[in-house]
Amino acid sequence: MSYSKVLARDIMDTHPAYCHPETLLSEVAKRFAEEDLSGMLMVDEDKRLLGVISETDLIGQQKKLHLPTAIALFDMVIPMGESQFEEELARQQAMRVEDLASTNVVTVSADADLSEIATIMSDSNIHNLPVLDGESVVGMICNHDVIKALVHI
Repeated sequence: MSYSKVLARDIMDTHPAYCHPETLLSEVAKRFAEEDLSGMLMVDEDKRLLGVISETDLIGQQKKLHLPTAIALFDMVIPMGESQFEEELARQQAMRVEDLASTNVVTVSADADLSEIATIMSDSNIHNLPVLDGESVVGMICNHDVIKALVHI
C-alpha cells in the first residue's frame, strides 16, 4: 500500500474527544490524564469546530511568565515585549477552554492522503489535525495515528 492510498478516513479517530468553550480547564486536564489524550476539539452545540486544545496548551499555561523589558535611551524609556507579556498573562489566568484553545485551526478532509496529512502536520508543527466533511467534524488525526499508518504500509 502506498501513501496515496491511505486516506484520513482510514486512520482518523472517528470519535474524537471534544468539549465546549465554557468547559473548565481543570475538567479538560483531568480528561487528558484519564483518557490519555493529546488533544481535544472545542465545538459548539451543533458540534461545529471552534478550536483545538492540546497538551502543549495546558503545559504552556504553567510556564514561567517572561516579564517585559525596557530600554532607557536618553530621557525616554522604551518598553519592549508588552504585548507578548499580556498574552502570556492572559493564558496563565485562563479558566475555560475558550480562553486557551487555538482557534486558527488547520483541518483536512476525509479524502486527504497520508502524504498530505504528514506534510501539513510537519510544516504547521501541529499534533492534532481535525478531519472535516464540509463544516462537520468527522474525526481527528494525531501524530500517533500517522506513525501507526506508516508502520502498516
